[in-house]
Amino acid sequence: MKTTILYRISSLLLAACLVASAAAFGSNVALITKTIQDVKKQSGEAEWTKAAKGASLVSGDRVKTGQRSFAVVKFIDNSIVRVRELSELTLVTENSGTGILRNVGLSKGAYGFEVRKQQNDQFRLTTPTSVASIRGTKGKFSGGQGSDTLIVTEGLVSLHNNASGKDVDVAEGEIGISNEDGTISSRKATPAEIADASSAAAGGTDNELKLELRDPQGGKKELKLKFKK
Repeated sequence: MKTTILYRISSLLLAACLVASAAAFGSNVALITKTIQDVKKQSGEAEWTKAAKGASLVSGDRVKTGQRSFAVVKFIDNSIVRVRELSELTLVTENSGTGILRNVGLSKGAYGFEVRKQQNDQFRLTTPTSVASIRGTKGKFSGGQGSDTLIVTEGLVSLHNNASGKDVDVAEGEIGISNEDGTISSRKATPAEIADASSAAAGGTDNELKLELRDPQGGKKELKLKFKK
């Protein structure tokens, strides 16, 4: 009898721990996987605090970067947002009934994105002016203060203007521009714009280090090393 009671108590405690663990895991929507210089996070009405690599983010959390600063945010579906300097964004995740809706709200600045192909889930990049609906693509989104630009380096994105209700499709190699006066348009992106967006989406700027080597006979040879910063 005593053994049976103890077994039942142990089973109940184990079940409670499993539920608590599942709830805690499920509340995390993303992780900060990289920080450079001044990166901060905020939860609810709490003060902004320094964000460390590995810090977890829950729905409603905010992330911001200072000058010459950078952060990488990775969602649980492996989609990635690379936050550029002087940027601020809010992450919101909710159940839409048919799947998970992930929303990255940009207040100011810019970020590169690499969104995994969505099935029943939805992924949106938003500002007070615009909504970009993504199914799986790469590019750069910037603005948040009245005029937004979306550069797509891979895939297709539907860009919506909140003031006019108009939409444009922004295809690979194009830039979409959405303004608070309701105007919205798209055009072919310039090579410089594509290079900038590709760098933002991939996680850095290509840099080249040149080294001059000498052989035993005094001859010179140049060695080039490419890396991302």
